[in-house]
Amino acid sequence: MSAANESSQITTPKYTDEPVVWVHHWNPGLMSFRIRRDPAYRFIPGLFARIGLTKEDGEMIWRAYSIVSAPNEPFLEFFLVVVPDGEFSSRVAKLQIGDLIHVEKMSQGFLTTNRFKDGRDLWLIATGTGMAPYISMVRDSVVWTQFKNIIVVQSVRQLQDLAYTDELDQLARHHRQDAISGYAKLTFVRTLTREPATSKSPLALTLHGRVTTLTESGELERGSALPMTDEHSRFMLCGNPEMVEAMRALLKARGFRMNRRLEPGHIIVENYW
Repeated sequence: MSAANESSQITTPKYTDEPVVWVHHWNPGLMSFRIRRDPAYRFIPGLFARIGLTKEDGEMIWRAYSIVSAPNEPFLEFFLVVVPDGEFSSRVAKLQIGDLIHVEKMSQGFLTTNRFKDGRDLWLIATGTGMAPYISMVRDSVVWTQFKNIIVVQSVRQLQDLAYTDELDQLARHHRQDAISGYAKLTFVRTLTREPATSKSPLALTLHGRVTTLTESGELERGSALPMTDEHSRFMLCGNPEMVEAMRALLKARGFRMNRRLEPGHIIVENYW
């Protein structure tokens, strides 16, 4: 075989191996971790990465997770539920600093704010770890100048299931007024489905009930002090497929449309398992 032919047979790996640099457990079943980001890795907030682990027998297993970190940070951060007998997450839960994770070189997905061509109020509605892409968005400067109001709605079962609340509280404090400087105001809403609506934060509104119920009753709009209107409101839905489908149906019943490439609308969705 000639050198030219031999070189043509060389395939470039589709992934890199990156070390774990930080691990945080929010509770026994919920964790975040960071890995070093290859300088060549590119993404915009809302996209997901495919990451992998090598099992004891040498088999590689892969999963897709939304990226939590901002595009300018030197790491890739992920947020996930730990399933005790899960083939992937149970191994992730045992990660130590320095352990290697495989990362496919291309980010993927469609849950990005640049798909909206207009709109004043951005509703970021999530259950559980569906919050991940929204944290990436609010860590980036772009979303703050694209909209005038950002409403982050984080729905979980119990208070202990909340994550990234300190960071969101700080952002709410910093962006608590309509910004004359051209930056959006942040409204942070937590909803608890299995315990009373109590909150230690004066900056976050805490409600009791499913986000679908709170939307249908109008309580979510009243609490946020922002009406959902055809002209101004744009919605992202991410998390439990049942919530996503129910919210989509509720919004469509009110006249909101799915946002499509050739047909601008109001709603973009992503199921999370």
